[in-house]
Amino acid sequence: MKNLKSLLQMVAVALAVLCTPIAARAQYYDDFHTEDVQLHTGFQVNGKLADRWRINWGEELYFGNNMSEFQKIYSRVMVHYNLLPNLSLSPMVMRIDNRSTDSRTMIYDMNVIYKPSFDQLTLTVRGGTRLQHILNYPRIYQGKVRSNPEFMARAHFGASYRLCDFLEPFADIEGFLLLNPANDYEENPKLNKIYNVGYYLPRVRSNVGVKVRIDKYHSVSLYWRYDYTKSKYLSYELMDAPFGIITKSNTNNFVGIFYTLNL
Repeated sequence: MKNLKSLLQMVAVALAVLCTPIAARAQYYDDFHTEDVQLHTGFQVNGKLADRWRINWGEELYFGNNMSEFQKIYSRVMVHYNLLPNLSLSPMVMRIDNRSTDSRTMIYDMNVIYKPSFDQLTLTVRGGTRLQHILNYPRIYQGKVRSNPEFMARAHFGASYRLCDFLEPFADIEGFLLLNPANDYEENPKLNKIYNVGYYLPRVRSNVGVKVRIDKYHSVSLYWRYDYTKSKYLSYELMDAPFGIITKSNTNNFVGIFYTLNL
């Protein structure tokens, strides 16, 4: 219990540092919540490559407009190398196709995952970096101030508890920190000072749900997801400045159902 308490304290401090918004130079914030509940679904396959190597392939689908409109598909491949029994190094490559904006994005992650177990309780602590590169800029991105690619730090903390052989409640929270603020105007120091909002959290999300184990190979997860995303936009009518920026925050709620196959 002493080790568990120390671990929880360490994780709490790490999340507090990462998930506390850093003061930005944006003049004001524009917040709104989506009126519809969206759907996150898909499947993943876990397999063993060698004694210390595992692979995960997944496809994630997002439906908006009250779960009636297919908007995004996330395709990912993740490889795990076990450094120690509970510690792994896990690179990931993911492609995002956004049908609603006609944009495509590549994501490259490097994660260190620590996953200790205490009887029926399992904790997951994940930290790492993310490189996000938009392959094409659709018209909807005109007027945004952004870096491309974007380089982020990410931190994830999760816990699950095995109630019985087939039922496992879980909860997690994850935050991202942008490490290279908007650099569209680096060649003009005056404009760069106006547009730059500094380091900030572009996304914080969390899941609460339950995993239903059908057998040792198949399981289905049912959950509720909260997703908070912040974007930067240009503004031309801000106080007495000729130019300026605002940060627009978007809060989404998802119903989730996800299938996992363990080979």
